[in-house]
Amino acid sequence: MSSAERFGGIAAWAARQARALLLATALVAAAAAVAASQLDTDAGTDTLVDRDSASFQATEDFRRKFGDDAVVVLIEGDLRRLVLTRNLGKLLRLEGCLSGNVPEGVKPLAGPCTELAESKPAKVVYGPATFLNQAVLGIESALGGQIQQTQGLAAQAARFAAKQAAAAGATKAEQQQAAKGAAAAVGQQFQARLLRVAANYGITRLPQIDDPLFVSQVVFDTRQPPGTPKARFAYLFPNRDSTLISIRLRPDLTESERSSSLGLIRDAVYDTTPRPRCQNRPCFELDGGRYVVSGAPVVVDGVAGKLRSALLILFAAALVVMAATLMLVFRSRLRLLPLALALAAAAITFGLLGLFGGSLTIASIAVLPVLIGLAVDYAIQLQARFDEAEAGGASGVEAARLAASRAAPVVGTACLATAAGFAVLLLSPVPMVRGFGLMLVAGVAIAFGLALTVGFAALSLREPEQRGTRNEERGTRNERLRARISDRVQTFGKHALAVSIESPGRVLVVAAALALTGWVAGSRTEIASDIRELVPQDLAEVRDLNELQDVTGVSGELDVTVRADDVTDPDLVEWMAGFRERVLQRHGFRGEFPSCKAAELCPGTSLTDFFGNPGQGLTSERIRALIEAIPAYDSQAVVTLDRDTGAPGDTTNMSFGIRVMPLDEQQDLIEDIRGQIDPPGAGNGPPPGAEVRLAGLPVLAAESNSALSDSRYWLTLAGLLAVALALLAVYRSATRALVPLIPIVLATGWSSLVIAASDIPLNPMSATLGALVIAISTEFSVILASRYHEERREGRSVGESLRRSYSRTGAAVLASGLTAIAGFGTLVVTVIPGLGAYDFPMLRDFGFVTVVDLGVSLLGVLLVLPAVLVWAEAGFEVRGVPLPRRLAALRR
Repeated sequence: MSSAERFGGIAAWAARQARALLLATALVAAAAAVAASQLDTDAGTDTLVDRDSASFQATEDFRRKFGDDAVVVLIEGDLRRLVLTRNLGKLLRLEGCLSGNVPEGVKPLAGPCTELAESKPAKVVYGPATFLNQAVLGIESALGGQIQQTQGLAAQAARFAAKQAAAAGATKAEQQQAAKGAAAAVGQQFQARLLRVAANYGITRLPQIDDPLFVSQVVFDTRQPPGTPKARFAYLFPNRDSTLISIRLRPDLTESERSSSLGLIRDAVYDTTPRPRCQNRPCFELDGGRYVVSGAPVVVDGVAGKLRSALLILFAAALVVMAATLMLVFRSRLRLLPLALALAAAAITFGLLGLFGGSLTIASIAVLPVLIGLAVDYAIQLQARFDEAEAGGASGVEAARLAASRAAPVVGTACLATAAGFAVLLLSPVPMVRGFGLMLVAGVAIAFGLALTVGFAALSLREPEQRGTRNEERGTRNERLRARISDRVQTFGKHALAVSIESPGRVLVVAAALALTGWVAGSRTEIASDIRELVPQDLAEVRDLNELQDVTGVSGELDVTVRADDVTDPDLVEWMAGFRERVLQRHGFRGEFPSCKAAELCPGTSLTDFFGNPGQGLTSERIRALIEAIPAYDSQAVVTLDRDTGAPGDTTNMSFGIRVMPLDEQQDLIEDIRGQIDPPGAGNGPPPGAEVRLAGLPVLAAESNSALSDSRYWLTLAGLLAVALALLAVYRSATRALVPLIPIVLATGWSSLVIAASDIPLNPMSATLGALVIAISTEFSVILASRYHEERREGRSVGESLRRSYSRTGAAVLASGLTAIAGFGTLVVTVIPGLGAYDFPMLRDFGFVTVVDLGVSLLGVLLVLPAVLVWAEAGFEVRGVPLPRRLAALRR
């Protein structure tokens, strides 16, 4: 049995079971839509790079040990007013609220603080008040230890003195006197040491967090202008006008838990509800200061939420536009049936995603408009052939069988070629793109299956056309408008087709010249990758990110982890200090404020901050003692600790504050940092056995963008090869496989030329669009070329075969192409009436690039394919521009 007979049999069966099939499909689609609506979103780092990549493994290891990327609370205001007044107590309460740590016997503040205390989403919170409070506790603990040690030494000295006095024959009273004197001498020595320390550091009383003198001595650099914080505390006090609280969330939180936790953090920081325990005032309200919540997790969550809502709005708008386009350009009854089938295919595809445990990413959401456009196309092509069969006298089951036997092999071939083009995306180095390709492969198969079965089932039930009714319908305003548009399109099409038939060589030469110009221009097209340029500028999270960077000079964090068998090795500590200094100096930080605002990198937390000047007299024992003396709350941000003993673990961390920048520049920065791990020159590398890795979202985002850019061209070439192989497998003819691809190849150059001329930059969503457009546009070319060969097999001339193909199948191709373009065109619109303002540059530019590519590809098929077909009839001869003589008769 031939493929035509098999497809005809399937369509006939569907027509005979029409009502039952339609009901079953409606139920399945509805259930799938419900399942799809329950899909979780996934903005995880495993969508950017492979799980087995070195950077992903380093980032996951960092998060397990030190927590997730930091949420940052910026506190703006005069730094002296923030830390030398009652504001510091309010900051201490806020940091305790955010950490979920409540003192024993004290109830947490009502509202978001109570929920944070119950869920405890934070792994670590470090801010100015906690830092200073831990400093006080550390000094008190150290002083208490020294006092206990002095008391022990005094008791020991007293016993020794009494023993010596007894040996000398002294009385009991004299022995006691000698013991008291010895103990007093030890105490006096201790007091003398304390006085020397106090004199050196200007300490006049026991440190307290509410002591402005003590806080000033810890925070401010007396060598700089008043109010200038110490450079080594830049991660807490970036300048004279701000301070920062950093919250690292637990890495085991789900996406929904993380989003909920971010909401609680915002609610807690901005809580304006008066509390009795705060004298009926908001507990965290500052005198002369204000809060801003930002950081990478906040921005990602905000952008994802905005993207989801924007896509829902645009999806609704696209449906309206596509429905209107179908009503206008598709000359068939049940004009909206292709759109209904497309929605069913999309629902089932996304329902299957949920069934197999998948989740929504930005890329998988973008599957929706592509899949709907393709599904509409398949349905239109089959429905157009059903109309032809019906016009020839067949109806119902027989019309479905005839239409399927004639059109389904061709549409199926186009579907196979499209799926092959999409399958190339599975070779992408970016997991998100691979998931995008896999969903499209499954989606086009489902769409074709529904068009072949459910589509013909619905068509078989429609009533035979009544001439009188049809004639009355032609008199309506819409039909007259449709007729005028159709006449103009047909007139233009006839002229263009005539040029292609008469002078195919000239057409191809001009097309190739334009394509070559476009390829050259496209290599210079800018790829925008600064997140702030790709998302709505009115997004609160973006405004806050800009404010964070404007005030502090940084807006994110890049981490460098060092793993070694012994992190207390003096050589390792000395190397870490040297590495950190080299990196900071190479990227603009000189330790003089406001250096962070001018530098690419700013110092973050590091274990070496606790050692003064590493390399001068430090031993492993001294380093270990210093680490163990650091309060666990502070040390957990820079070194792993043994849970039982508190001894140093095997990993330490150095962090750097980083600015928002284009991702290609960010990748260059990261590579330069990697180059400083073991730079040229003796003795600059880490000690043997130490493993140094870069981690964090900036590393993963830059790597993903680099992978997308690097794969941009070879994925396009691979897509062409995959489509060619698929067509070759079906046609068993190199000519038949090659001809449909020539217009598509040329169209890639034309679209590059249009995009370069329009000065619209590419972005991470559109940089790999070449493979996508090839997969979509190939269908137009395959369907028209197949119809042409069908006409030629019936004995018609080249010219007549082309005219018949374009007047019948060409109209359906134009309708489906315009419908898909109209759907993507809604992405370009910045204001949607009735739905308010919409401005998402990443989607807008993606939509523009897609419209250009699809539009140019459609024109390439309609204008250049006839010339290629005529050229193929001439055996692909290149001598001379006019047609060879042996085709002169055939072209008429």
